[in-house]
Amino acid sequence: MTRITKDPDVRRRELINCAQNLFYTKGYENTSVRDIVNEVGVAKGTFYYYFDSKLAILEATVEELVEQSLALMEEIVDDKSLSATQKWVLTAQVINNWKTERKEELLAISRALQKEENSLLLFKLQKKGVQLFAPEFARIIAQGIEEGIFDVEFVEEAAEFTMAIQLVMSDTFIDIILNPECHDDPLATAQRKVAAMQYSIERILGATPDSLPLIDTQSLSAWFEDPREMAR
Repeated sequence: MTRITKDPDVRRRELINCAQNLFYTKGYENTSVRDIVNEVGVAKGTFYYYFDSKLAILEATVEELVEQSLALMEEIVDDKSLSATQKWVLTAQVINNWKTERKEELLAISRALQKEENSLLLFKLQKKGVQLFAPEFARIIAQGIEEGIFDVEFVEEAAEFTMAIQLVMSDTFIDIILNPECHDDPLATAQRKVAAMQYSIERILGATPDSLPLIDTQSLSAWFEDPREMAR
């Protein structure tokens, strides 16, 4: 049989896409490297040429998703026809829709990252997230200052604080979704956390109250619609 040779980038992406699908359908813990190579139809050596472990391909999977969402934000921030507020609102809407469409997939990955043994990877990914997204938020903030809607002295730091707040609340948000039994009213708890996060960010940026929404009620509620998903 003729051996099929693919471009390294194509093969790497193929492995990532396969792992991403298996982590969703089988769960991270129940997926082995053998499962991935069997699905793709390559030898184990091919897998280890690109990734040194299952944890490494989990990291690559998350980075792939981060890059996709970052591209969505960059396109909006680059649009010179939009005001700073419009860019903020549209970014929140587009990324929230993108996340909702991938709800089960993102929750499957979140379950893996919430494992204690993966805490170092989670920290590493969060740090990288700040490095990638903070500059885009800084561009919005700088524009908002020029337009007179933000009152910020330290733009880069404000962008970093904005990202840090969102990351902390994201962890809390995921915990509420994955452990609903720990909360009397999970959705109400999530709504309160989102409100607190928005309030804090608006105070940091010196913005008008309620001018920088983070997620609408419908999008937030969508994460709590399937009881079976919440109980897993």
